[in-house]
Order: sequence, then structure tokens, then C-alpha cells
Amino acid sequence: NAPSIPTPDVPLDLKPGDLVEVKSFAEIKATLNADGRCRGLYFMPGMRAYCGLRLRVLHPIERMMSEKTGEMRSLSRTVILEGVTCDGKAHGGCQRGCYVFWKDAWLKRVEGE
Repeated sequence: NAPSIPTPDVPLDLKPGDLVEVKSFAEIKATLNADGRCRGLYFMPGMRAYCGLRLRVLHPIERMMSEKTGEMRSLSRTVILEGVTCDGKAHGGCQRGCYVFWKDAWLKRVEGE
């Protein structure tokens, strides 16, 4: 695995209902290592379509099961956003429509809305 690139250590502490804006791809790319990951989480190609959009946080994610190993992994500063599901293209055409996980380093809080 490629080493992680340091990301700003200012948690957004996002809660359900918070309005966020997905950062530009250039801003997100700056957080990714050579494997396209930020703190272990992969930024899938289909996620680029959401750059610049304002969306609501559906729920913070604190753990997930690794599909490769079956082990439960702890996550921090990770959320799912309302209406954002995987298009399956990065996974050989998978049609499950799973929620996409977002690191807070890829998001900006939108105040006053």
C-alpha cells in the first residue's frame, strides 16, 4: 500500500442533516495517496460526478466490513450522503447500489442553510 498523505487534522464533526459541499476534484486529489486513498478509504472514479454539489449528511460511519477479508474495520471522520450510491462501474458493473463513503477531508461544511 502506498503511504497516506497527511490531511488537515480538523475534524468537521458532521451530524445527520448537516449540509456539505463536495470539494473540487483537484482539492480531493491532493488528499489521495498513489493508490487513490485518503486514510485508507478509496475515492472511486464515480464519486467525481459529485464534486461541487451540495448534499446532506445521512449518517456518520464508524465501522465497515472489509469485503476482501471479512474483518470489521474502524473508520473515523467518514460519512454517507443522502442520495449518493455507488454506480458500480469501479466494481465490474456491480448493481447493489451501496452507499458511498466520504472522508470529511473531501467535504466542506455549508453554514447558514
